[in-house]
Amino acid sequence: MAELKKEYVDIRDRRHKVEHLINSNEDKNNQERILQELFYILTKKGRRKPA
Repeated sequence: MAELKKEYVDIRDRRHKVEHLINSNEDKNNQERILQELFYILTKKGRRKPA
């Protein structure tokens, strides 16, 4: 298996930890967690300015 990154640096030079999840059809709890986290990230109000 390839070596995956454990952190990344954003455009503001801030470091962020990375968590890699594997989605499988058998693990419904993991699928639910991924969907909840994506929904939260995509719908949260942030300091981003609209394009």
